[in-house]
Amino acid sequence: MQVLNTLWRSVREPTFGRDLLWSKLLRPPGLFQFSGTTGNNRYPEVFRFAKHRLGDAAAHRLLSFGCSTGEEVFTLRRYFPRAMIEGIDINPYRIAASRRQLHRCGGDSQLSFSVAASTRHLPSESYDAIFCLAVLRRGELRNGPAPRCDHVLRFDDFERAVADFARCLKLGGYLAITFSNFRFSDTTIATAFEVAMQAGPAWMNHIRTPLYGRDNRLLPGARYSDIMFRKRVNQAGDLTAAAAEKPSDRTHQRIEKE
Repeated sequence: MQVLNTLWRSVREPTFGRDLLWSKLLRPPGLFQFSGTTGNNRYPEVFRFAKHRLGDAAAHRLLSFGCSTGEEVFTLRRYFPRAMIEGIDINPYRIAASRRQLHRCGGDSQLSFSVAASTRHLPSESYDAIFCLAVLRRGELRNGPAPRCDHVLRFDDFERAVADFARCLKLGGYLAITFSNFRFSDTTIATAFEVAMQAGPAWMNHIRTPLYGRDNRLLPGARYSDIMFRKRVNQAGDLTAAAAEKPSDRTHQRIEKE
C-alpha cells in the first residue's frame, strides 16, 4: 500500500516524483530527509522566539539548513528584514526553484541560495542562528516504527552535522532543530549549549517522529521537547549577553503549537 501511495503521489506531484527519483537513484552522500515538503511561515513559534531573542540588527547572519524551495528563507526575511540570510539544500532542483522565486521577487542582495550537503564549507563562528527544521530525519521510520534506523539514517551522521553547526555558530548564537529522529542532548557537542526553548504539551501532541539512540535503536515511547539551543559563551561574554536580556529571557521558554 505504501508503494502504491508513493507512486500515485509521484504522478500527482511531479516535484515530489523528481525528488524521489533523484534521492533514490543517486543516493547523494549527506542526504537526510529526501522529501522537500515545506511552506510559508511553517514554524511561527520558532521564528518569533528567534526574533525576540536576536532583535533586528542589520549585522545578523542566519542560515536555513535544508531550505528546500526557499519558503523558509523568505519567511525569515519577514521576521528579520535587515539580516543576511542564506539557504542551503542538497538538492540542486530545489535551489534552482529558490533562485527563481528570488528573481520573481525582484532580488535581494542579502539573500542567497546554494547547493550543499553540509555546513563544512562555511566559516566558523559566523552565524547568529541556524535553523534545521524537519531535516535530520526520515519520514519512513514512522512506519511501525522501525526497531532500528541505521539502514536509512545513522546517529553518527546526525552528530557530525550538529557538531559542525556548532562550529559555524557565534558564541551566544542559537540553533533550532525540530522533528529530528535523534535527540540533540545525546550528542557530545550538546554540553556546549543550553536549552533556550521547549515545546509545550499542545506542540508535543502533534509530534509523531520516533526517536532513536546513539546505537541507532528505537527508544520506545521516548519524547523530546527541546527545540532551540543557545551556544554557551565565556564568562565575560555571558555577562555581556545577560545584560542585554530581560530577566525572563535567562531561563528557557516553553511554547505551544498554534
